[in-house]
Amino acid sequence: MIMLSCSVIIGTGVSCKKEMFDKAIYDTLIKIQSPVDSVDPMHVWELTSSQDLVITANAGVGTRKVQIFNDNPMFSEVARVIAQVDVAEGEKVGLNISYPSRLSTLYAAAIDTAGTYTLTQFNPENKEVDFSDPIVKRQTITNTFGPQYYAFCFEQEFPEPGDYDYNDVVMHIALERHNAKEMYVHVRLAAVGADQALAGCIRLPEISYDEIDSVYTIDGQSFNKGISDQYMMILQDRDLLLKGRQGEPILNLFADAHWATGDVLNADFGMFKRKLYNVTKTSGTDAQLMVPKEVTFGVRFKNDTCASEMTLTNIDPFIIRQYATKTEIHTFPYRHVKALFEYHYIDVGNLPWALLIPYSSFCHPLHGVNMGFRMKDSSSSILFGAYSQQGHSFGEWSMNRNKCLDWYMPQYATKTQVFIW
Repeated sequence: MIMLSCSVIIGTGVSCKKEMFDKAIYDTLIKIQSPVDSVDPMHVWELTSSQDLVITANAGVGTRKVQIFNDNPMFSEVARVIAQVDVAEGEKVGLNISYPSRLSTLYAAAIDTAGTYTLTQFNPENKEVDFSDPIVKRQTITNTFGPQYYAFCFEQEFPEPGDYDYNDVVMHIALERHNAKEMYVHVRLAAVGADQALAGCIRLPEISYDEIDSVYTIDGQSFNKGISDQYMMILQDRDLLLKGRQGEPILNLFADAHWATGDVLNADFGMFKRKLYNVTKTSGTDAQLMVPKEVTFGVRFKNDTCASEMTLTNIDPFIIRQYATKTEIHTFPYRHVKALFEYHYIDVGNLPWALLIPYSSFCHPLHGVNMGFRMKDSSSSILFGAYSQQGHSFGEWSMNRNKCLDWYMPQYATKTQVFIW
């Protein structure tokens, strides 16, 4: 741990006085301490693209709903719904989508009242979608297609350099349009490799707090079920909807990631014994394999514009730890955000403390396994770590943001170093 001009007890409520925290000393030390070498100085750590589509529901198709897929739903077992919107025949509607940058072809399905599919394929960069020249017209598909999940992978160590296994908290999140004014936010707690208390939230930066009508959970589910006030060390508020410092809405997910797994936690001298969840190959005294717990949050808006604009890249999931003050850890595009708490942020070699991976079954690294950065104390080779296949490695992408945009696919993982779903 980097020594500051004050004493800090991590993971407790004990902290130093704010005026004792010397930012200048800290900024100098943190740059010296970073173990990572040679990253792209212009890296933005994004693997997704966004597009505003104009969708025309051509007459004669009988359209009642349009769904956008990542793959052909007629043949693919991994086809998932990226976004959907209700539409009347002949109507033209706008829809904002997020999709993996590695994909140049997406699929649109016009679904009629009988449930049959008219399919077209399109390049999302063209922005316009219609069904005038479909590849399939009014055919029945027996498969059921779930929403597209993205993996959000966090390092707990910020503002200190991490071990870069990105598994201290792993959340799989999906958005599902329920109706014109309502969105389901599916949150699956996939892994917890942290050794301290961490809280979790989702900020909705494109929406104002006043545009939310209400927030609820399906069947009254909760990540905080049964937790007592004494263990809510980071977030004490139990309301599902919080108001951010800039007036934005924030979904309150969990007060403690370990508790949120649903495991029975034993207290020792009033403190949890914090095991590792889904970051090892086997269970044991200090590690546990688990079925990820999932909670679905329903968000009701006051108008239908909000639901059409929400995507997985314009939401801001983040975790919170205690480090002198309560400190937030966001994905790189939102790294400067101070959603609920005031804290000091510094870029360390342009490194991210959280990654958004646009793949529902992303195999995150095992505990202590580097994702694949080139390290200062290693050889010049960057092909090591959890994702190190030549031409498809995380290390190559970290050094050149335009290369290896598919590195996270399961076929490129080092199987002995990742958690396989």
